[in-house]
Amino acid sequence: MSRTIAASLAALLVLTACSAGSGQTAAPLTPGTSPSSSDAPTVGATDAGSADPSAGPTQAEDPLLAYELVDVVSGETFTLGELAADAPVLVETMAIWCSTCLTQQRQVVRAHEQAEFHSVGIDVDPNEDPEDLSAYAEREGFDWRFVKADAELVKLLTDRYGFGVTNPPSTPTFIVANGEVRALEFGRVRSAEELIAELSAG
Repeated sequence: MSRTIAASLAALLVLTACSAGSGQTAAPLTPGTSPSSSDAPTVGATDAGSADPSAGPTQAEDPLLAYELVDVVSGETFTLGELAADAPVLVETMAIWCSTCLTQQRQVVRAHEQAEFHSVGIDVDPNEDPEDLSAYAEREGFDWRFVKADAELVKLLTDRYGFGVTNPPSTPTFIVANGEVRALEFGRVRSAEELIAELSAG
């Protein structure tokens, strides 16, 4: 056997052994493509279908901002997102029997005399009804929106903020502004001036 043929056979044996050891077969290239493209991940790229876990829900995505609420006094249907597009919104979960809620609401009256914002009282007591809530608002002279929470709204609130949101004497209070809902510290009544400062902070 000539030296050239022997060298060729040896090279062929080496290639065959390498191919068998790798267990992989190179895929044929489509014209106009490069071997580095489609299957290789791009450094720093994210899946277009996944959201950034550090980002909060936008106004369009946040079910709390999009939830349809009914004012028990006027019968008007609205959302927190719609109100917040006009001015900041102060939200308090409450109950008719709650004296701490009433104290906080009287500070809200004072705050309305000094600043422009919307207010929403959300009654989270399942034993109270819209008619009684409407009578309460009118009796106390509160001229903002009051809503009777249904089970779905209560679940939205408790899933996000815990069961403390259904404890009216802890005066759970929230600011809706800039497409976000921000919970204030539960457990105390805020003065009108404190409420205005929180509303200004957004």
